[in-house]
Amino acid sequence: MKKKKKILTLIPSLYGGGAQKYAADLSSALSLEFDHVFVVYNKSEYKYDFKGRIIEIDLPEKSNWIAKVVRQFKILKRIKEIKKTENPTITISHLLIPNVLNILSKNNDKVFCFIHGKWSVKSGHSKLADYFVKRMYRKADIVISVSHYIKNMFDTYYKLNVRHEVIYVGVAINDIIQKSEVTISTRLPNKYLVYVAGFRPVKNHIKLIEHLEVYLKEQDITLVLVGDGPLRPSIENCLREKKLENKVFLLGNVSNPYPVIKRALLSIMVSSSESFSLVVVESMALGIPVISTDCGGPREIIKPNRENELALPYTNNFGVLIPKPDAWTSSSLVEQIDRLLDDSILRARISENGNDRAREFDISHSVKQYQTLIDTILIG
Repeated sequence: MKKKKKILTLIPSLYGGGAQKYAADLSSALSLEFDHVFVVYNKSEYKYDFKGRIIEIDLPEKSNWIAKVVRQFKILKRIKEIKKTENPTITISHLLIPNVLNILSKNNDKVFCFIHGKWSVKSGHSKLADYFVKRMYRKADIVISVSHYIKNMFDTYYKLNVRHEVIYVGVAINDIIQKSEVTISTRLPNKYLVYVAGFRPVKNHIKLIEHLEVYLKEQDITLVLVGDGPLRPSIENCLREKKLENKVFLLGNVSNPYPVIKRALLSIMVSSSESFSLVVVESMALGIPVISTDCGGPREIIKPNRENELALPYTNNFGVLIPKPDAWTSSSLVEQIDRLLDDSILRARISENGNDRAREFDISHSVKQYQTLIDTILIG
């Protein structure tokens, strides 16, 4: 039997965000043709379903910035050792720090760097740090962005002469539908809107609550927030001040959010910036109409001819795009919610067509692109 070529995937952990979920989903396909090994360096209680071996670099996380830097050098040393021992043909990395570690530890392997969002592009610290990042990315064998929005951001910022491709994140549609059928113990409201997102400033939870305050108090409808994060205390305080504790449910992190999404009337996504947006595709796959801010990736999902100019709000057979919260009027969001809830024909059309559109982002399409890319790199 012919020995399989080896691929390493370098990522902080196998749980938490879209990058981690994509790496886990991609591993199922990679393991069919390659000896696939994950290298992770942050411990996590949970892990997404994945295929392949896993090597955990066991170094305690630090809070002091000097100790953090020292830890990164220790992680780099360990990755170099792993590459020498495992001798991979390709090492894939996801997110900025893993991308830098992957490039610095390059041995005989081809280095693939995935760009998942603006924090995989810019360091967010200083121009000097970004200059260092630019020098690193110049040494990659290939850079892969998860949307044209992110590719354009990267190319505009760095202007590098490095091969750069777009492969959409990819969603395991059939798996999502199957998981949505699972019975959950959480008691949900009869009628609700759902927003699945980490509690971070870019996701605009507080602005969402402020704009829905009167609507939620006047209507027999509830807002369900799935996720958690550093802004949770601020969100809880906002709900107390506005007396919305009984109208907004905080479910926290849920390992399987799909039954929650499937029972919702609408799925809301009000981020200021999204590289792609898994939850938009997942909601569409479950037949739940989506109202999303026009914040990057969602336009590529809802509007196939993404580069054409459009007036907001914009509605087609796949969903609704609205301005970012900073450009909202007092009725921007509520008007679109009412329009969809009042028009059952429009809602049904978006539900059916959205499901078809979501299948264009099935993980199988991403895998085919990725396998073609790997063959091209290895051959030439």
